[in-house]
Amino acid sequence: MIELKDKLNPAQLEAVSVIDGPVLVIAGAGSGKTRVIEYRVLNLIRHNIAPSSILLLTFTREASRRMLSRATQHDSRCELVDGGTFHSFAYKTLKKYSRAMGMAESFSVIDENDAGEAIQRCAASMGLFDKEKRFPKKDTLRAILSGCINRNLQVAAILEKEYPDFIVYAPEIEQLGKKYAAYKLERNLFDYDDLLIYLKLLLENPRIRQRISARYRYVMVDEYQDTNKLQADIACLLAHGHNNIMVVGDDAQSIYGFRGASHENIMGFPTRFKECKIIKLEENYRSSQSILDLANSVLENMRNKYSKCLVSARKSSGDKPEMLFFNNAYNEAEWIASKIKELRDEGVHLCEQAVLFRSAYISIPLQAELSKRNIPYRVFGGLKFYETAHVKDLLAHLRVISNPKDELSWLRILMLIPGIGPKTADKVMGGISINARLGDILDKSFSAYDKNKFGAGLGKLESALKSASAKDIGVGERFGAALDYYIPLLKEKFDDWSLRLNDLETLRQIACRYDSLEQLLADFTIESPEAGVSRVDPGVPEDERPLTLSTIHSAKGLEWDCVFVLGLAEGVLPVSFALDDESEIEEEHRLFYVAVTRPRNNLFLSLHHEASRPGISQFNRICRFIDSPNIMARLNNQAIFEPDIDDDEIEEWAGAGRSLYSKKSLLERASGYF
Repeated sequence: MIELKDKLNPAQLEAVSVIDGPVLVIAGAGSGKTRVIEYRVLNLIRHNIAPSSILLLTFTREASRRMLSRATQHDSRCELVDGGTFHSFAYKTLKKYSRAMGMAESFSVIDENDAGEAIQRCAASMGLFDKEKRFPKKDTLRAILSGCINRNLQVAAILEKEYPDFIVYAPEIEQLGKKYAAYKLERNLFDYDDLLIYLKLLLENPRIRQRISARYRYVMVDEYQDTNKLQADIACLLAHGHNNIMVVGDDAQSIYGFRGASHENIMGFPTRFKECKIIKLEENYRSSQSILDLANSVLENMRNKYSKCLVSARKSSGDKPEMLFFNNAYNEAEWIASKIKELRDEGVHLCEQAVLFRSAYISIPLQAELSKRNIPYRVFGGLKFYETAHVKDLLAHLRVISNPKDELSWLRILMLIPGIGPKTADKVMGGISINARLGDILDKSFSAYDKNKFGAGLGKLESALKSASAKDIGVGERFGAALDYYIPLLKEKFDDWSLRLNDLETLRQIACRYDSLEQLLADFTIESPEAGVSRVDPGVPEDERPLTLSTIHSAKGLEWDCVFVLGLAEGVLPVSFALDDESEIEEEHRLFYVAVTRPRNNLFLSLHHEASRPGISQFNRICRFIDSPNIMARLNNQAIFEPDIDDDEIEEWAGAGRSLYSKKSLLERASGYF
């Protein structure tokens, strides 16, 4: 322990030193929880506890491998500790006890794609795809059924919130869930959810539970705030009898409720284990104290929490976080792009900067601005918006207007028409005489056979393209005509069409700012698609690695030198669908906390006032998590507005006998110099 005192702060040392009994370690952001797990494994083994009796459960294989590898560097016996994910542990345990469970020893585990195929077969056998109204697609059905298990919700509750178009099918989907469960058991198949379901069932048997808990006398769980109810039950059942369980996590970073993670697991742990010892790690090794002062103020405003106060291990306080206000999303994007370049010129590499946001569509104006300036970036939490299928579909319609010889775009838009697949699209293309004029293609080139067989679909396409290619209309109107045609196809193609429509409406606003359709298309095409991948070759020099754009969910656990958090408006963060649910508002609050604890040195928060929807203009309200005196006191606030009056409007003012200044004010300004 003398050796460990030199490597750990007092709270870390206390957590590492505990041998027996239940322990809850509340590990604040950047407080070194990985180090605690590493040295606690080492300390247990040095107390002559057999490595094989220690179980470390994590959420990724990499996390388990990293912690045990670091511990092994101190003592080779740590390599014998049993570690892995909940699912890998479940698989190994169920294999061992499958016969006792009454299951086939040779069961197989199917991935999400195979699970979707199996669900589709079950639904087809029940005649569910023969309904008059469209039934959900296989991936949507898989998400619904998995959500019931992981989130402990009924089918109707999930449909009502996330897929309201399909609420009428709640009884059929419930029956499908039962059919799917029987299908798997009959064929010795388990999906990922089954591994947890049957492991819990196995541990509920007293004889089996006694054997397994005797084998694993010391249980450790990382990221406990991210466990769902099934996983928390499994962890507690494993500790039944000896109660030697340590869970490590941060209640303020419980942000995966949509995946089934339950904030109540970490809050209720002391209730499950009455003699639980609570240890708080509050010394932060990442951020400056000015950033942590803001984070502590965010924590103060939370309701259901463990109180803690983060203190920086640094001696200097650092720069105060900034809150910036802009007229609109485009002013916001321009300023952020300029600041990113400025920081790079000052020596902060792009890879040490990140822009975070609640929802991906918020970043679309910024992505466009970065592309214009040739600033390379990668996206976490989804593809770049113009690499997504729905955006590619819409842009394909605009491409054939710009270039009627674009055969690939013709094929894409033809295959969107019901009944037309790749072979038929090729056949229709055979009747198209690719020439310089779109009008000739639309009026003359579709064969009579094609028009008779696919007349309705082709007719609507012709009408939309003619409207979008009309003379004397702007880029925004061209985009709008294509979008109006595409929306019914979008609804048929994607079960989550309403979310995708947000992207397209935002893209419409960008299109309205262009004078040239060709320039709009070029700005979204020139950059290489490879820049959108989430992994970067480690051999690439640091100063050549791209900027990170990420949803806040995907940024958890990561850190950068400088972080921008954009779009901090009500309805964006907190997201609009959470506004009527107090528990979801609390999770959105924790999401904001995660965002502000990612930077080491600089934090910029931003909001634009003006928002637009088709036919509607509105003013955004500042995010409720910022709009309080104790938060504002921690921020430097500045408004960066750009005048919205163009030259034509000024001329109109003058022509109407109006002026920007009175003669009195002009005289006061001029005479003020003397």
